[in-house]
Amino acid sequence: MNKSLTATAIATNGALVDDLALTHRIAFVVEASLDRGAASNRCAVLGTGLANKHPEIIGPDLGTADYLQLPGFTKVPIAILTNKDQPLRDLARRARESGCTTLVFLSRAQGMRSYDAYRESVAQTSSADLDVDALAIFGPKKSVNSVVGALPCLR
Repeated sequence: MNKSLTATAIATNGALVDDLALTHRIAFVVEASLDRGAASNRCAVLGTGLANKHPEIIGPDLGTADYLQLPGFTKVPIAILTNKDQPLRDLARRARESGCTTLVFLSRAQGMRSYDAYRESVAQTSSADLDVDALAIFGPKKSVNSVVGALPCLR
């Protein structure tokens, strides 16, 4: 067995499955009114933040038969969902209360020209007034599902 996998990894269809993929889940939830381009951008941005906060979600690099190295990416299943009628700030609060890592994307970020300007804007805003239009949730499957289980997939 590959030492990078834990002892309880299991075989399915002849392939090993990492424990993290079995026990955890990632959900991106985007405002239903966003167009696909904006929704995709937000998921990409949130994904970089999540990978920074939880590098264990990233699998090892891959190699092709002719020795081309491909960078690793997530080992954990990702769902891309929309919020229906539920305010994203409320979903983020519920996710945090469930012990999940929760990252938010604020709609104001779209127009910001620097991260410093964005940071200053956020510092001047109460958490109750954040203009959340996308979020990432990572944690144990049961906790993530308790927050997002009824939400529809992005179509």
